Amino acid sequence: MTKTEFLQQLYNNLFPLSDDERNEIIQDFEEHFSVGIESGKTEEQICEELGSPESCAASYLQNTASASRPTENRQTAKVSPVNNTTYRPNVQPNRNQNSVNKLLWLILFVFFVICAIGVYPTAVGLMFSPIIVALAAIFMVAFVPSGLMICFLVSLSVALFSSGLLMFLLMTWLLKLSFKNLGI
Repeated sequence: MTKTEFLQQLYNNLFPLSDDERNEIIQDFEEHFSVGIESGKTEEQICEELGSPESCAASYLQNTASASRPTENRQTAKVSPVNNTTYRPNVQPNRNQNSVNKLLWLILFVFFVICAIGVYPTAVGLMFSPIIVALAAIFMVAFVPSGLMICFLVSLSVALFSSGLLMFLLMTWLLKLSFKNLGI
C-alpha cells in the first residue's frame, strides 16, 4: 500500500469527525511518513508498521469518544458508511524550484523586452508597407500597370501587413506571458 492510498483510506474511515479534526490527524500521519522516508524506509514498510488504516481510524475514534461525552445530536445522527470526500495530500511546491522558475521567467522577460525593441518597429513598418507599395505604384511612371501587376502588388501588401500584425501580436503575447509568470 502506498502513502496516498493509506491516507485516503484513513481519511474516509474518520468520517464521524469534523473536517478540521480529520485534516489534523492526516497531517500527523504525513509527518510520520516524512520521518520514516527520511530514515530510509519505504512507504510500504511504514504502512506495515502503522497497521491498517481502519485500525488507526478506530483508535482515534475511540479516543475521541472517550474524551468527550457524545451529545444527543451525535447519538441520533445517521452517518452514511460511504463517504465521497476524497483526501488530497497537502503538496507544497519546492521553494528552490519556485525561485528557479521565477529566475528563468525573468531571463525570458528581459530577452523578450530586448527583442521587442527591434520587433515592434519592424512590425509597425510592415503594417504601413501597403501604403508605401500603393504610393510607389502610383508614382512610378516608367511602367504601365497591368492586371497581373496590380494583383501582385495587392497580394504583396496583404502579406506584408499580415506578417507585421502577426509579429506585433506574437511579441505582445510573449511579453504578457513572461510578465504574468514572473509573479510580480
